[in-house]
Amino acid sequence: MILNGGHLHTETPIGVLCLESYFPKPPGHLRNPVSFDFPVTYKVMRGIDVPKLLFNPTPDLVAPFIEAAQELEREGVMAITGSCGFLARFHKELTQAVKIPVLVSSLTQVPLVRTLHGADATIGVLTASSKALTPFHFEQIGGDINDVVVKGMEGYPEFWEVIIEAKRESMDFSKMEQEICDAAESMMKEHNLDALVLECTDLSAFARRVQERICRPVYDINGLIEYARYAVRRKRYMSL
Repeated sequence: MILNGGHLHTETPIGVLCLESYFPKPPGHLRNPVSFDFPVTYKVMRGIDVPKLLFNPTPDLVAPFIEAAQELEREGVMAITGSCGFLARFHKELTQAVKIPVLVSSLTQVPLVRTLHGADATIGVLTASSKALTPFHFEQIGGDINDVVVKGMEGYPEFWEVIIEAKRESMDFSKMEQEICDAAESMMKEHNLDALVLECTDLSAFARRVQERICRPVYDINGLIEYARYAVRRKRYMSL
């Protein structure tokens, strides 16, 4: 048997383009490798943080992400995701820059979720910031912001201070969970959702509790990563 090398990473389905951040990444966060039962590798974009991507995305910001994505592809990863849903703004450029699947944002699921739930379903998107999320993000992934109900985490101090403002490198896990579940429940009460898409990757660690609170299907980046993993590296069911 001949085993071929030539790549930095071996049998690694997923590479992650990461913003630079230092808040905790509990199990369930895609930046925590124990969240997955298959290999994941990370490439941190030094100097690009959450506020810069959300509130000051200058046109030249896409270039380092393209370079990093191409580097991950050369290193041997089989698909590329991202640590922030707002990377949807670069989705088209990134798919054109590499030949492997690109799923840098949970928002890429929105057209699929609409297909799964039907034309009359009410689809919610819980995002880090409703003010920063624009029609352009949806256009990049073939969706329409007017086709969903959007709610941001503005007004939830634990989330805002830790994730958005980076005021501290610690979080009160219980407070964070309560705020995220409260935000989801608020959407549910106001709009009677049929499904919820979590745009923000920092919400995924709390997705099960959110689902238990609203009793609806919840879609997030982790589920999308699992889907992509099966596409690029199939599970072996029999010893053949």
